[in-house]
Formats: sequence, C-alpha cells, structure tokens
Amino acid sequence: MLFGKHLNRFYLKYWYLFLAVILFDALVDVAQLLIPQILGKMITGIDNDIKSGNTTMPYLSNNFSKILIAIAVIAVVIVAGRMGWRFFSAQIGANIERDLRKEMYAHIQTLSLTYYKDKKVGGLLSFFTNDLQTIKQVYTDGLIFMTDVMVLGILAFTLMLQISWQITLCCAAPMLLFIVFGSLVGNGESKRYIKSSDSFEDLSDYTEENLQGFSVIKSFLKEQSRIKGFQVRSEDNRGKTVKYLRFSTWIDTGINLFLTAFVTIMVILASYSLVTADPTWGNNITSVGVLITFTGYYDSLIWPMIAGGMLIDLISRGRGSYKRIAEILDAKADVIDSSIVLNHDHIKGDFSFRNLYFTYPDGATPALKNVSIDIKAGMTVGIIGRTGCGKSTFVSLLPKLYNLPKGMLFIDGDDINSWKKSDLREHIGLVSQDAFLFSGKIKDSIAFSEKNPGQVDLNQVKLAAGFASIDDDIEAFPDKYDTEVGEKGATLSGGQRQRISIARAIYKKPDVLILDDSLSAVDADTEKKILANIHSYRSNLTTFIIAHRISAIENSDLILVLDDGKLIASGNHDSLLITCPLYQTLVKLQELEKEVQ
Repeated sequence: MLFGKHLNRFYLKYWYLFLAVILFDALVDVAQLLIPQILGKMITGIDNDIKSGNTTMPYLSNNFSKILIAIAVIAVVIVAGRMGWRFFSAQIGANIERDLRKEMYAHIQTLSLTYYKDKKVGGLLSFFTNDLQTIKQVYTDGLIFMTDVMVLGILAFTLMLQISWQITLCCAAPMLLFIVFGSLVGNGESKRYIKSSDSFEDLSDYTEENLQGFSVIKSFLKEQSRIKGFQVRSEDNRGKTVKYLRFSTWIDTGINLFLTAFVTIMVILASYSLVTADPTWGNNITSVGVLITFTGYYDSLIWPMIAGGMLIDLISRGRGSYKRIAEILDAKADVIDSSIVLNHDHIKGDFSFRNLYFTYPDGATPALKNVSIDIKAGMTVGIIGRTGCGKSTFVSLLPKLYNLPKGMLFIDGDDINSWKKSDLREHIGLVSQDAFLFSGKIKDSIAFSEKNPGQVDLNQVKLAAGFASIDDDIEAFPDKYDTEVGEKGATLSGGQRQRISIARAIYKKPDVLILDDSLSAVDADTEKKILANIHSYRSNLTTFIIAHRISAIENSDLILVLDDGKLIASGNHDSLLITCPLYQTLVKLQELEKEVQ
C-alpha cells in the first residue's frame, strides 16, 4: 500500500471500509481453501471403495448430497464475499479519489500567480486524471492483492507445510529470491512510470494549448507544423510508455515462468513420494486424495504469488503518481497574510507609494523602481507609458497579488502587509487585460461575485450592464441575459467581452476600480459613455485606468507616466503636456494616427 503525509489520514478516516474489504476478501480466501480438502477427501473415499472391491461405492452414495451442499455453500460464500469486497473497495477508491481531488483543487486555488507561470493547464489536468486514477487503483485492486498475499498465501503455505514441509520448503526457498527481486525492480519500474507520466503531461500541455489557439494556427497556416509537433510528442510518449510496459511485461513473464517451473517440480516430487513411499519428501502423502489436496493448496498459492507481482507493479506506479501529486499539495503559497493583520470592512481609497521597488519572484531586475506617489480617495488615476514599462505591475500590487516589503505601500494609512488579502480583493474590482469569461449565462458572468450564485439580483445585473454600456447589446440577443457566452466568451466580440468584464467588476460594488487596458477593444463613443459613468458612479470611488489611448485618461484627476519601471511624471493632462516629453510624444503620435485615419 501507499503511505505519505497526504495519504495516511485515509486509513483512519475510512478504517471501517478497509476492515470490511479485508474481512470479505479473507472470507473468500478461507472458503477457497476448503475446496481442496473436500475434493481430497472425496477422492480418498472413492479410492478406498475401489481398492476394497465394493462396487456399490458406499462413500460416494452416503456423502454425495453432503458434498454437493458443502460445495454450494462455499460457492455462495465466495460469490457473496466477492460482491462485498468489490462494493466496499469501490467505496474506498471513490472516496479517496474525491477527497484528494477536492484537496488538490482547493490547494491550487490558494497558490499565487507565480506558481502558474511554471505550470500549464494541460499538465495540471493530467494530475487530476491519470495520477488520481492510479492512486485509486492502488486502494482498490492493491488492497485485494495485499489481502490475498497475506491471508490466502500464508494459509495455503501453512496447510502445505502440514502435509509435506520438505516439498513446501523446497518450493518456497526460491520464493524469497522472488520477493527480493520484486523489491529491487520496483524502484526501476517506478522511475519508468514517472517518465511516462511526465511525457503524457507534456503531450496534454501541447494538445490543450493548440485547442485553445486553433484560430491562430489556422490564420497562419500552421496546421501541418503543429501536427508534426504533436506527432513528435506523441511518439516520445509512446516510446517511454513502451519502455515501461516492456519492463513490466518482462517481470510478469518471469513470474509466470517461475510459477510454472515450481508447479512442475512440486507435482513431480509429490507424485514420487506417493508412488515410492519414500519418506524423504514427507510421510503424509499417502493417497491420491492427499496429493489432490496438496496440489490444490499449491494451486491456491499461485494467485497470491501472481498478486504479489501485480502489487509490486501497482505500488511502483502509485509511488510515481503520489510523488507528482505531492508536488502540488506541497507547493507553498508565497502570498500569505502576516501573523498580525487588521480587519477592514471597506477601503476608503487613499494609496501612498513610498520609494517602492518590486521584482517578480522569478525576475532578475526590478519591474518597478523607486516609485513614490500619493493618491487620494475618490480620484480617477490614469496610467500610461510604453509597452512593458510596468503599468500592469503597478496595479497588480494593490489587491496583494504579490508580496511587498514593509513600508513601501500604504492603503488608508495602513501598511499593505497589515491588510488581509481577502479584504483587499473583496473591495477591489479588477478588470484585467484578457477579459476572461467563464462559460455560462451572461447574467451569471456579470454576477460572478455573488456569494449566493442561485440568487442573482437581475436588477443589479442590469445596472452593472448599463454602467458598462453592454445592456443594449445584451437586449438584442434572442435570450437576452440568459444567453450562453461559451468557453472564455467565445460567442462574444472582444469589445463585448471587455464590457461584460467591466460590468462584472461593478456588480460587486467595489471601493476601488482597476481597468487594466480594458477599453482597448471598444469604440470611441462607447469609451466616452463608460468613462462618464465612472465619473458619475460614486464620488468616493477610487479608479485606476491603464490605457494606450490618451482619450481614456485625459480627464483623469491624476495621470501617472511610467517608463522602464520608473514614475517619470505625474499631474493632469494639461500640466503633463508642458512638463513631460514622453507624454507629449505619445499625444502627438495619437494625433497623427487620427489624421491618417
């Protein structure tokens, strides 16, 4: 079986199911061993009748009905027992798979954005499918294999010893070599399985990425090159899987040859002992019936030995899968609340940046450098600059998506490290660049922040849609707010996705609104309507607007100009036209674009 800090608790949690499986399987094992005894006694009785010359066969005529009843009872016990252990083992597997899946999913929700930079969606999905299935199989099939080895194997071996310990030990000595061999090859098998699983993860990543970007692939006529890439990864997965299966097959073949050889040796020795009455191989094999019983016990011992080999294979794969799953469950969230945090039921909206430096966890150079600025509650703040200058990084610090040293960012007078990340994210409405929408109805997408999803406030949904100037578009759809948006909002245009994302942020009635280049796909008239709604929404709503178009921020109370991670200028539109060369350049470039258009 498998053991580890993420698995050990299941033995206590589901002890009654484990016990039920073991008891039912042990009952089946004991019942199986009664059959060789019954057959042996019957053969002995018939043999004695024949030797005595009694043609009426008194043993068979007197005991035939008893033998049939005994075999029928044993058959019923075996069938009932197998139904029992199958039922309870399925319960164990399903429960552990469910619990692990829930724990894994809940844990990855706590991990920061840094973790997802190193992991791809397709790879993560393979953890939730292939690896969990392997763990489940260990706790279903593996438990049965182990019980058969421990109960059926030991009982059959003990009964064989009572008949002929000499022959039994002669056949059992090499079994010790088999156990040692199995433990040695198990590690190699586990390594090959991990390589096969990692290769499948890479294949899943590639497949998922191509399915997500199929429109780009078609527009660039890259179908054939992507097919070749898939074939390369598929072939790599095939090769590593075949290596694992080849190794596993050699082990299985060796086990079967081993068993066949020693069955032959045992039958020869037992038959020799019966025919010659040679005490060298024991004195208890005195009749054909005893030989049948002894052979039956050894036949019962074959399955535990096969099960032992299968258990080695299964546990080897299980260790590989558990190691991969443990990588997720052992991953630490790097954005956590400090031990001393304050409770905040709202955000007033005052922000103070004091000589702020920020470097991404996997970065080598600072993304933001020596940023100092005070922002008052209720301000509309525009942020502009060249691509890659740090605009999105600047606003991503506000909802505490990354760690910051103490003393660099204050919110309402308190250091950001004294704020709970849940309090900040509860009261900040963030509209990101990609405008990601979950599949479902439009009303559910807008009401995504609803704490009771089944109780969507449709009036509030419509108000939020009106704020984002998407209400007319929605009303034009046949199903209106019940329209299905498709995966990632595939049925909507880019501008519609952006506006629904804005409505989603407004629905939660935030104290702070962040629009991270969220107006780039809307036309100029719609942009004006949304900006007007922002100014009239609430006087105390602090708003950050990242934009490339000057028109989106020119009426802001404060405009921040970033360049290479530095805040090089701040002020309103008119003052920056006089004092900031970069801002002047950006304005002139956009004026030229308008003239060209």
